[in-house]
Amino acid sequence: MLETCKINVLNRFDIGGNNRFVLIAGPCAIETEEMTMEVARTLKEICSELNIHLIFKSSFDKANRSSVKSPRGVGLKRGLEILQRVKTELDLPIVTDVHETWQCAEVAKVADILQIPAFLSRQTDLLIAAAKTGKIVNVKKGQFMAPWDMKNVVDKLRDSGNENILLCERGSSFGYNNLVVDMTGLVEMRNYGFPIVFDATHAVQKPGGQGTSTGGNREMVPYLMRAALAVGVDAIFAEVHPDPDHAFSDGPNQIYLSKIREILEQAIAIDNITKGISQQSTENSQQKIVEFKNQSSEPKTLNIKLLLTDVDGVLTDSGMYYSEAGDELKKFNTHDGMGMQLIREKGIKTGIITSENTKLVERRFQKLKLDFLYQGKREGGKLASVKEICEKEGISLTQVAYIGDDVNCFELLSSVGLAACPADALDAVKNIPGIIQMKKKGGEGCVREFIEMILSRNS
Repeated sequence: MLETCKINVLNRFDIGGNNRFVLIAGPCAIETEEMTMEVARTLKEICSELNIHLIFKSSFDKANRSSVKSPRGVGLKRGLEILQRVKTELDLPIVTDVHETWQCAEVAKVADILQIPAFLSRQTDLLIAAAKTGKIVNVKKGQFMAPWDMKNVVDKLRDSGNENILLCERGSSFGYNNLVVDMTGLVEMRNYGFPIVFDATHAVQKPGGQGTSTGGNREMVPYLMRAALAVGVDAIFAEVHPDPDHAFSDGPNQIYLSKIREILEQAIAIDNITKGISQQSTENSQQKIVEFKNQSSEPKTLNIKLLLTDVDGVLTDSGMYYSEAGDELKKFNTHDGMGMQLIREKGIKTGIITSENTKLVERRFQKLKLDFLYQGKREGGKLASVKEICEKEGISLTQVAYIGDDVNCFELLSSVGLAACPADALDAVKNIPGIIQMKKKGGEGCVREFIEMILSRNS
């Protein structure tokens, strides 16, 4: 199977490159803020447990409706406000449709991926406007287009300076009010080297099949999804709704939210076989988040000699505060400071490892009387700095505990003997195998929580 290029999403994960499929999912249209948040929250929980990367999708406007009387959504302004809340509160990447050139720049302020609807996939001006935003562009192949016609779409985007391209199959017109999916078309489009998305729910549509609205058959979604994964697609697009039969749009082909977990479990099994993902690696990755209080009654004894912590988002709430004079301010938690003192009294050395370089952090380090302070970007990154400390102290990385929250902590968190993250860390960090997720957020005592866990288990 031809391996596609990798399209990176927010420095968290890649789409393509023979990785586990990414899920693009959400309700077809934004109906209410409450329902949108409910679906996003549930999908995130399920995908986290199944170790699937999730991109949330919903449309602020369904411009292509069978009838002028059909509901279209909440509109651009309100829709982007709701999507921003999903992005901020649930820390999820966002994709949504654009229908006109002027919408692209505005939507790009919130969305991480701009989606070109199938009927607009040949619209040159819209493709160029989307490409110029620099965002990832997901183009749905028109129902009237052959797979090889997508080369022209790719060329338009690349000529506009954008290589962040996803190509999406959603079925081809087959007579009146019907679609079929030619699985060989997925292979054809893959030859262009960009990740392929399969739209499992629109593929079962019957356009205009109910006269003034679109029909469909959601019962066929799992079968087509599994078939596409057997071919080797890189992402699955699926519209999910708590009550599809009463949805604003595309109700007959949307998946019940209550059914999505079972469908995804089946999808993973097929994807593992197609891409050669071993059962062992799957089991290891699913151990990614372990809460201390949920561990066995006989927890493993630790032998930690050194505790290190990041600053922004861990010792602080990651907020950036400035005085009127322009001085940077940070809010530290006193419980964390006392925790540092308690663990030092037990003979465990302490330190700060941060990519920033500020006098403010240096003063905090001096006040707490810690042992090590490494600031600024150093050759080899944070891991190299910690290896240097270990060499000086005559200890190994397995005797180091570290708590971090962002992607620049990823390498170090993956290497130390005991890794932890705040409750509000990025998903890429929470997904590190074996990491311990604290119940408290950054700046709210998560370091003290980690310290108390270490002291209760250290030999």
